[in-house]
Amino acid sequence: MTLRPTHSHLDMLQEVAAQVIATTLDTAAWRMLGRRNRIFVLSAGTGSITYKGESHLLAAPGLVWVPAGAPAQLSLDAGSKGAWLAISDRAILQVDLAGNIAEDMRRFAQRPQFGRKISREMAARLIGLMALMAEELQRSEAGMQEMIRHHLSILAILLWRGSDLRPIAARPAPRVIFSEFLRLVDQHMRAHWRVSDYARYLGVSIDRLTSTVQRDTGQPPLAIIHTRLHAEACQMLETSAMQIAEISASLGFPDPAYFSRFFKRISGYSPRDYRNGLYREVTSGQAWAAWP
Repeated sequence: MTLRPTHSHLDMLQEVAAQVIATTLDTAAWRMLGRRNRIFVLSAGTGSITYKGESHLLAAPGLVWVPAGAPAQLSLDAGSKGAWLAISDRAILQVDLAGNIAEDMRRFAQRPQFGRKISREMAARLIGLMALMAEELQRSEAGMQEMIRHHLSILAILLWRGSDLRPIAARPAPRVIFSEFLRLVDQHMRAHWRVSDYARYLGVSIDRLTSTVQRDTGQPPLAIIHTRLHAEACQMLETSAMQIAEISASLGFPDPAYFSRFFKRISGYSPRDYRNGLYREVTSGQAWAAWP
């Protein structure tokens, strides 16, 4: 049984927003709460952005990238033009990029950028893509979800072309890959990330991630993910008063029956039997002589 990631059916209307900024007649301001990543492209005019208590001046043509996690405020002076895009971390994971580009863009997304100079041609192309996405999101016609993902991929490649990032000469060490993988599993197992999601975030191929994890544990990455998810379920069954359906939902399973099948496949017991302690009875009834 393979777990289906919940983010495979993301509603882009909830994960992405875009707007073209026509000429501002007066000073305009936008307050960002930090729940999503934000990109602003300024094609004309000036302004400023305040982030973590520091103010940065902006001038066209320029690019602003504000990672999710911290609030910020953008102000544009009268006569400014541009566009902005808000995108969640979950939606970024669905942007389909080649391995080396994905790795560079992961590094790009981790650092804020305030007013980085770009060419007028680049600004026009980025704004054009944002305008298309804003129109698609507003109309919400058939195929809109795929169109948004397609435009996001093109936008990411354009950002990669214009960035100052360079491919990393040295490949990450296996111990770094493994420790980062375990950290990500603890963070995202409830979202049921696929192995390919972990590999993409780490900037390595699926084959390299698999060989690294198997070298350290003797098991493939998916088995590690399932074991960690099962351990979390056991702890909740033992220590919480939550109903099994509530535990299932908390762990990101689509329904309690699916959760029960997963749990029984790993442990040999249903969640209910596990909670009732039947597994302890089997263990306690085993003769000590049976142990090597």
